[in-house]
Amino acid sequence: MSCLSEEERGLSPLFMEILAALWMHKGSLGGFKHFPERPCLGQKVTREDFCSGYSDFEYVYMTILGLAKLHSLVEEITLQNNGQVFTRNPGVQLLERACGMTMHGDREGANALLRSAPAALLEAFQVAKSSGKMLDFFRNAFDRQADPCLEGRTSRLLQYLEKHRHTATTMAPWEDVSLQRLPNGASSRDIAGEHLRVFCNECTWLWSRQRRLSYEDAKAARFGSDANLAEDFARVFNAQTFREAMRARGVVRRSPSVQWEVQVENGSWAGYEAEASAAIEAAHSARTNMLELRLGPRGWKYVIDLGNKVQLNPKTRKSRPIRRQEAPISPSSPSSPSPGSVKLTEVELEEAVQFFVDMQTLPPHPP
Repeated sequence: MSCLSEEERGLSPLFMEILAALWMHKGSLGGFKHFPERPCLGQKVTREDFCSGYSDFEYVYMTILGLAKLHSLVEEITLQNNGQVFTRNPGVQLLERACGMTMHGDREGANALLRSAPAALLEAFQVAKSSGKMLDFFRNAFDRQADPCLEGRTSRLLQYLEKHRHTATTMAPWEDVSLQRLPNGASSRDIAGEHLRVFCNECTWLWSRQRRLSYEDAKAARFGSDANLAEDFARVFNAQTFREAMRARGVVRRSPSVQWEVQVENGSWAGYEAEASAAIEAAHSARTNMLELRLGPRGWKYVIDLGNKVQLNPKTRKSRPIRRQEAPISPSSPSSPSPGSVKLTEVELEEAVQFFVDMQTLPPHPP
């Protein structure tokens, strides 16, 4: 796992395993062509660009990373998907910004596709691992020359599964490792509890592989009567590892928070919407100089030039200054129905951790 970046370490371990396996075949899949050292998500890439300017390794890497991001944001994206075309659909716009791909959100079954796509990747990988043909999986379950929309990428994975699904897999049930939408008014403790449920099941899956158990057997044994097994499970599932995972995954709101702003006509500064500001901040942190964003209700395309600190309209060539502002954190929004979209403060996280420790739901520290 040493080849993974800090951002990638914050992903679910189910997807980290796929990325780590992909690195083993970097040379066979063309290595680096577009990126100098590590593929990342910045903007949607067209099929023509993928065909001419990217390697198979980079395409597969970006697909895995995009589906991993979708896994963590699926509740928020489906909540915002209003069934309209891209320019009027905030859910699909969020999918493009965060996951580097788009889809037809106005078609029937769009939300079902959003929920099933990451699961298809995980199942296909487990099938490939069981068969021992990992390079074949990376070559045949992904197609750099096909339509790079979510529908096209998922279709390729499903075709692979149709051909190879007879191989048994040991993947954890999707509902066990996916955040579920919470009712309005959910408290910070409820939000932390939903993250804890998923984290516990992820740890169970990892532990099952270490102990060479099936996932269901590991689930039965993790808190069972065998004290030795329960103690061994506490090595991976405890308050310390839970805190680390929540921080790595961006669940904990950092202080101070960052807001990117653009200078408007009267010389004042206007803040970007939260997702756009987060995308700019991610590019800033990754030292990426150029970023394309679709902004406003019509989804107009703009180029963010972080080197020169300007927002550029590629059609009119008009530019506006931008700036990065640090501000005190604001309280988390407990009314949000999507736990993946809510940021907890350090205080809220610690209060929740202590509650679950006191309830003997979460071991306080490794044995």
